[in-house]
Amino acid sequence: MKELSVIEMDEVSGAYSWDLSSIGSFVLSAASNAVELVSSAIVAACVGAMGGALIGGKHGGDGGGILGVGSIGQGVGMIGAAIIGGVVSGIAAAVVGWERTEEYARKAIDGMITGTLS
Repeated sequence: MKELSVIEMDEVSGAYSWDLSSIGSFVLSAASNAVELVSSAIVAACVGAMGGALIGGKHGGDGGGILGVGSIGQGVGMIGAAIIGGVVSGIAAAVVGWERTEEYARKAIDGMITGTLS
């Protein structure tokens, strides 16, 4: 059985690092992986909620609404998309880990700032 190198481990999606050589190492690995999972999920949930609110607010009133304004639809779309975007992004980040979460969060924030996130 082949042992994976550090470079190969970094290429595996969602590969949290585990050290099973002793009980103490296992506990330390589990604790550090839990911190990585929670921090990845929190960062991605915040970014996903911001992106969802932007996109949901922009397109929520596309139907026009009863009075032709669509402001209620925009509000509902903004809130609903923020909740869904936050939950889905948090779950996805928990799967892929911190490095990929940070990469996508930076891209999403850059897109929100420059206006290219649509």
